Amino acid sequence: MHTRTIIATIAATCGVLLTGCGAGETPPDPRAEWTAEMKVAGFTPNSPHTYDEMFEAAKNFCGAGSALAISGLARTVLTPEMADRTAMPARGKDPDTAAKAYGDATWKWACGHR
Repeated sequence: MHTRTIIATIAATCGVLLTGCGAGETPPDPRAEWTAEMKVAGFTPNSPHTYDEMFEAAKNFCGAGSALAISGLARTVLTPEMADRTAMPARGKDPDTAAKAYGDATWKWACGHR
């Protein structure tokens, strides 16, 4: 009887440990998270570009080395004059704020530095 109690306790403990180790937790989708942050920051792709295409293009900035460096690169094209020539402008938004949002989101989600 004592052995059955020990076995039952071990089984219950193992069951609790297994269900408590992230069951039901799915990792965030980097593309979806990046897209959501771009929308919140006011970025809208110019046709025919899409958020999916812009996410893939954003990965090219990962070699810049930091979110700040990416922000600096993005800032160069976030002027009202460039809105029609840029693939994904942030019309009507402060260029510095938009560039920071782009750099942070790209570094985190497209480059994988969470």
